[in-house]
Amino acid sequence: MSMIDIDFEASNHSTASMEAPLGEHNGETKPTMAVPKIKTGWRIYAKMEGVDDYVLAEVRHIKQIQKNPPEFRYYVHYVNYNRRMETWLKEESLDMSTILYPRKKKESKKANETIGQLSPDDDGSRLKKKFSRVGQNNIEYVPFCDIDVYEDDSPAMKKLRKKDEDDESKRRNIEKVVLNGWTIIPWYFAPYPEPLTRVPCIYLCSWCLSFWPTYDCLQSHMMKCPLIGPPGKKIYEKDGLAFFEIDGAVDDDYSTNLCLLAKLFLDHKTVYYDTKPFYFYVLCEKSDDMFYDIVGYFSKEKCSADEYNLACILVLPQFQKKGYGRFLIEFSYLLSKVEQKTGSPEKPLSDLGLLSYRSYWLYAITEFILSYYDHDGSVDSLKKFIGKEVNLHCNFPKLIEKTRIKKEDL
Repeated sequence: MSMIDIDFEASNHSTASMEAPLGEHNGETKPTMAVPKIKTGWRIYAKMEGVDDYVLAEVRHIKQIQKNPPEFRYYVHYVNYNRRMETWLKEESLDMSTILYPRKKKESKKANETIGQLSPDDDGSRLKKKFSRVGQNNIEYVPFCDIDVYEDDSPAMKKLRKKDEDDESKRRNIEKVVLNGWTIIPWYFAPYPEPLTRVPCIYLCSWCLSFWPTYDCLQSHMMKCPLIGPPGKKIYEKDGLAFFEIDGAVDDDYSTNLCLLAKLFLDHKTVYYDTKPFYFYVLCEKSDDMFYDIVGYFSKEKCSADEYNLACILVLPQFQKKGYGRFLIEFSYLLSKVEQKTGSPEKPLSDLGLLSYRSYWLYAITEFILSYYDHDGSVDSLKKFIGKEVNLHCNFPKLIEKTRIKKEDL
């Protein structure tokens, strides 16, 4: 089945039926193009995986996957949810009775009166604040039955729809990824070659992370791939885990492939455009047949004026909630200790990254404090200190020296 983008300008105002009526052309009856019941930029209540009730969602993109009978898929963003929850839905997953149409807010009388009450003596900052407040979020959503159908062709609404349709970076473009036997659903857009966005699944080499459109292509490549794990220097190996240090200027192909993979799960990173200023530290599990399979990684700038010891961090979804995130963070601070520097992650952190760092910082501080107690790590050895004052003789400088965490993060 081919995937056909919809020309919304040609759809006119028809939203009541899936297929437009027949029309006359040179004396012959000819069907016009099928149109969806809803358009980009509109909101509707939709099913969401893991949630019992319908959730308010905004339609970001529509594609026709079948002509006769016409069938559409709707790419939705769940309002007030992270973008990684965005997905393609069938029409049966949408409650078509809850369509909300976006329109430009009409200026309220109260807002005009409030602005009009400003005295000539009011300074410019107050005036600016008033206008700013009135101008924010000038789009409102109303039930479809409450709108004038001709509002849909207003310049403001055309511009809103056009922006949603053109902004490809808002739409996840890869359906599935297969890596080392795992089938993974991506979260975000990643700039893989355009032909790969038209296949149902892309296949990645477990070792060099090159990408292929079919499993047969992947198998053919892996029979010739010279790697058994990431390139670069192995700097750590213990208990079936290994770290590889990769110079982005030396192994630029691998580094670019790694960043493309990461972009599927990270919303705001663009390091794939230039990997040369970075080191990449790739964490791998060692398999029984002596291959090294990627679990996650972090990157750091070679020279950071802000003392960042980590630029980007990722644990692949299938390995999350297993302690690998903390291990990656801890390793970044171990490198800071070797360099005798304090370190901090590059800001802003993602929501999951912030949770991981807060967990690690609490762990590091707790470990530092407990080091002043005479204990063997067991609960019984710590019970004797409950309710007693203990002079720890510790302060911020000692804590920073021990943990290498920057003061601003403590």
